[in-house]
Amino acid sequence: MVVITMSSCPPKLRGDLTKWLFEIHTGVYVGQISAKVREMIWNRVCENIKDGQAVMVYNFANEQHLEFRTHNTAWKVRDFDGIKLMMRPKAPEQTEDVLPKGFSKASKQLIAGRRKRGAGNIEQEWVFLDIETDGLDFDKHKIIEMAAVVADETEIKSSWNALIKQDAALPSQIVELTHITDEMLLEGMELDCALRQLGDIVRGRTVVCYNKSFDITFLEREFRKNNLEIPFGRVIDALTLARKRVREIENYKLGSLAEYFGISCELHRALPDCETLYKVFLKLNEI
Repeated sequence: MVVITMSSCPPKLRGDLTKWLFEIHTGVYVGQISAKVREMIWNRVCENIKDGQAVMVYNFANEQHLEFRTHNTAWKVRDFDGIKLMMRPKAPEQTEDVLPKGFSKASKQLIAGRRKRGAGNIEQEWVFLDIETDGLDFDKHKIIEMAAVVADETEIKSSWNALIKQDAALPSQIVELTHITDEMLLEGMELDCALRQLGDIVRGRTVVCYNKSFDITFLEREFRKNNLEIPFGRVIDALTLARKRVREIENYKLGSLAEYFGISCELHRALPDCETLYKVFLKLNEI
């Protein structure tokens, strides 16, 4: 289920949305669509709504069983240790004198703790994650490759990737896109073994991926099918971060962002995608 609410919606955009969703009230659209269509619709909303506002809510395989996004709204989405919260705007009747200036005692203790940890040279590490699949349908298609890169702000610490053994032949367009062949997959790793190895890498670490509604959903379904514990804790979506921090760009594909930041890359294989994502993520954090 996907729900989109908008204000000041241009007529052309309204017409586009009604091709895929039901308009049940002025500016309120609902429907059942695939993840790919959902992403295309949201991109179109953000590009064409101009000064209007938009909010999207949809089913997602996380602890809350939902995900939400906002565009041009005063309400902001905040990630609190993997739980999404909404920060609402200050009410008009509030004044600057309601709260005393400066940090609270609790904030001062948190800041002191962070500085103490920083003094101990404890570095922030992330796991950059990517998968390749033989299609976009969660129910019909399968993972054919997965990769992970462990890195901090200065360097890549380690990397891992695995081709996944398949019995059925790959679609020709997937072979052309990824250069992964049926012969390569015959020598691949069994999926449950690859999932266990990936779980050992990501467990206890912050994961960074690009469009987590696809990668993480796909992986979590496979962990469940194989009766394995889902290892993901906090997950950062670099796509969401890019939409917030980069404006003057034609689209938000990973390759487009790499070009925007002057990063050379080789895409559509899991490990090179992880390495490109790492470089793009560092650039996004500089903005």
